[in-house]
Amino acid sequence: MRDLERLARLDPGGSPERPILIESPSGIDLRAVAKPCPLCQGSLRLEEHAASIIEGVRLRVAAVACTLCGVRRSIYFRLVGSDLH
Repeated sequence: MRDLERLARLDPGGSPERPILIESPSGIDLRAVAKPCPLCQGSLRLEEHAASIIEGVRLRVAAVACTLCGVRRSIYFRLVGSDLH
């Protein structure tokens, strides 16, 4: 499980350092639940998404939960053309 969690953090969107680039916040909902849970392959449910500044970078953070195993995680997005610092 720990290895799968580490791999998930290396995927695009898995950490603030590796955000998924998007053109509009409207794409977050679909992109956040498009991939299955990296631990059990269950479907992800979007709980919320919000704007946040992490280490000086403006990001959108989607909070998701697996419908099968219940594990919660954050998926990180950055708007193309948004300020980097």
